[in-house]
Amino acid sequence: MLLTGANLSDNFCSRPFNELHIEDNGNITPCCVMPSNRFFMGNGIKNYFSGKPLTQLKQKLIQNEKPAECEYCWKAENVNLKTHRINEKQDGIRQIHIRLNNVCNFKCRMCNPRFSSTWEIENRKHKFFGDAFSIQKDVFDYDPKLLPFIVTAIRKMNLKFINISGGEPLITDANYKFLMYLIDHNSTNVTLAYSTNLSKLSYKNKLLFPLWSKFKRVNLEASCDGWGKAVEYSRSGFSMKTFLTNFMKAIKYIHRINCVVNIYSVWSLPYIEKLSKKFDKKVIYAPCFLPEFLNPQRLLSEDKEKLYDIYKDYPNLIKVFDDYISKDLPPMKEMISYNLMLDKYRDTSFFSVFPQYRKYNDISC
Repeated sequence: MLLTGANLSDNFCSRPFNELHIEDNGNITPCCVMPSNRFFMGNGIKNYFSGKPLTQLKQKLIQNEKPAECEYCWKAENVNLKTHRINEKQDGIRQIHIRLNNVCNFKCRMCNPRFSSTWEIENRKHKFFGDAFSIQKDVFDYDPKLLPFIVTAIRKMNLKFINISGGEPLITDANYKFLMYLIDHNSTNVTLAYSTNLSKLSYKNKLLFPLWSKFKRVNLEASCDGWGKAVEYSRSGFSMKTFLTNFMKAIKYIHRINCVVNIYSVWSLPYIEKLSKKFDKKVIYAPCFLPEFLNPQRLLSEDKEKLYDIYKDYPNLIKVFDDYISKDLPPMKEMISYNLMLDKYRDTSFFSVFPQYRKYNDISC
């Protein structure tokens, strides 16, 4: 059970005992919110479990200490936000998160070249983020023992869930390779969960459904940060029509909708709520901490009042407002300059889609 800082009685977390998070560069950490630079294990799955970083982290948690590596959760709990900590230890590796690579067909404005190959290609031309990032290899290329380990974990270590992300995992060779490896090794008694933009449901013109049907369960976490022109602007490559078409095609696999609350999405969140209600699918709203200038807490009070009025008939959105929007932070000039800079190269217009933000041009930030 996920708990909040308000009702978690101690500092223990079971994730280092029951989970793995494997980055596309082969680094391994105990959970998906722990940066690899705070817990670096680049020497493969074989050495992970006996390595000092994991052993010392477990010992600190058992002793009810607050490890510095877990600062993400400590910061969240300090302001009573939902934490990733779990305090129910179970036997064996229960869950693995795998980031396959950074191959992605979108260039979301809240993303960066590290997590999108399309962003990376654009960055090579224009140097938005300085020196070009290298396009990542597939995670399985870094450690040949990883796939056999996962098979063993499914068969003998009580592995129940595999969370798969990218990039965009559904368009990559790595995803097909992974599925076929598990199928060929009779290791399909596991639930797969994909974080996906739903732009594609096929691999080389063949639907993925027949492969997914061989597994215990497949859950799609459909990413949709807003609606209509707003989300098409913020997520270059996104098509509202394609998303809704594929949402319906894959409806039996849709587990939930993921939505980042940022300056682009806030004005159209009621449409996400309507989609959720119509198809009885849960929505997970996530705050936008980075880049800081896209955080809606930096909007003016007059805009926040308008948003509250838009949300007043949606209890879930009132909570979103209270948790992720209501706090007053000063606007940042980058909110305008960043979007206008990208507009020059993407044939887009920030103020055409969001005319309410023109007034921020006149604010001294």
